[in-house]
Amino acid sequence: MHGLGNTRRKLRGSSLLTDQAWTETGRTLRLTKRELQIVQGVFDNLPKTGIAGRLKISEHTVHTHLNRLFKKLAVSTRTELVLRIMEQLITLTRSANSTLPPICRHHHAGACFLHNPPAKP
Repeated sequence: MHGLGNTRRKLRGSSLLTDQAWTETGRTLRLTKRELQIVQGVFDNLPKTGIAGRLKISEHTVHTHLNRLFKKLAVSTRTELVLRIMEQLITLTRSANSTLPPICRHHHAGACFLHNPPAKP
């Protein structure tokens, strides 16, 4: 179990998205370069001090950026922030004129729950 914990710590949530996906998601949400870096720190599950250290800015500045991001994206927690980013990414991959590839390889076959969710009862 100890080995698994070490593996989890090494994983970076921000690496789930390609540079292109980050750029497009940030652009469509009108995020600044710095805001996008803050969001990536959140994806990496870094505390404010960790984000501040990575970006060489103060913890207070990170706090200010997070508050502005929460307002800008109409969220109130880090979890909601991550979900909002993922929601935007999925929206972009579903768009006919998107430069991003579909999330799943079954998109064109119509077998993807992300692209063709089941009808609600």
